[in-house]
Amino acid sequence: MRRRIVRHEAGALLLFPLPAVIIILVAQAFPVFYSLTMSFRDWALASSLTPGRFVGLANYVKAFHDTVFLHAVAVSLQFCVAATLVEVVLGFILAYFTVGESRVLRVARTILILPMVIAPVANGTIWRMILNPQYGLLNAILSTFGARGPDWLGNPVLALVSVIMIDIWQWTPYAMVIFCAGLSLIPLELYDAAQVDGASRIRVLRSIVIPYLVPVIFIVLLFRIVDTFLVIDSIYTTTFGGPGFSTNVVTLYIYWQALRYFNISFGSALSWLISILTLATAFTLMRAQRRLQSSIWGVTS
Repeated sequence: MRRRIVRHEAGALLLFPLPAVIIILVAQAFPVFYSLTMSFRDWALASSLTPGRFVGLANYVKAFHDTVFLHAVAVSLQFCVAATLVEVVLGFILAYFTVGESRVLRVARTILILPMVIAPVANGTIWRMILNPQYGLLNAILSTFGARGPDWLGNPVLALVSVIMIDIWQWTPYAMVIFCAGLSLIPLELYDAAQVDGASRIRVLRSIVIPYLVPVIFIVLLFRIVDTFLVIDSIYTTTFGGPGFSTNVVTLYIYWQALRYFNISFGSALSWLISILTLATAFTLMRAQRRLQSSIWGVTS
């Protein structure tokens, strides 16, 4: 009798998340499946209100022959690699020197995470004004030292560097917060044992901290690689892909195709190509984490 009551209660509990599951299926699963079907059709909303004929992989083949799209992928990769590496390294350094429970360290961490809580669109707008070549704050500061500030967002090379630095400024605190959580989980006994053995700070960092933080490092890498590769809001509000195509990332190009030129099918195909690339990157990182972690603990054990 008691077993039946437990089963009945377990079945009743499963009903509570059912509305949320239905909403997710309707709001997310259906659009995703619909976009997949549209990627195999020929539909430009500007010329027809109904989906066109089935064209198979034609939209995907077209993507690999689209030089603007390939250039956008290259720009996204440059943005992703540069921003992610700096954010992970700088976030780890900040976490390593601010982890702790003293009042000074808590205040320092609070100040450092402020850029992260600003909305990306507002963040991009703020930096667009700061980097303005005529009345921007950065060039005004440079002028006080007798230097003439460049056109940060008007020069193709400086524009890409600028949007990368904007992303680093906003999302390095994200990496710092995760690293702080990881550092706080390392057993204090290991530090005590290292101190007794006379290990230097560098040796502790290399032999204790980094091996224990391998899963955390890969988590940060995974999230930041995905986020930086799919960035659009900060670039949309600062350069809108310019000057020329120097900051035209792949997500912005998809936005142009699907929502500006109304090439629904082609935009869907581009989205699925990027999704496949992102998933492949995620699986590669997870496999690399398992191999690296097993090799580290295999050597140290």
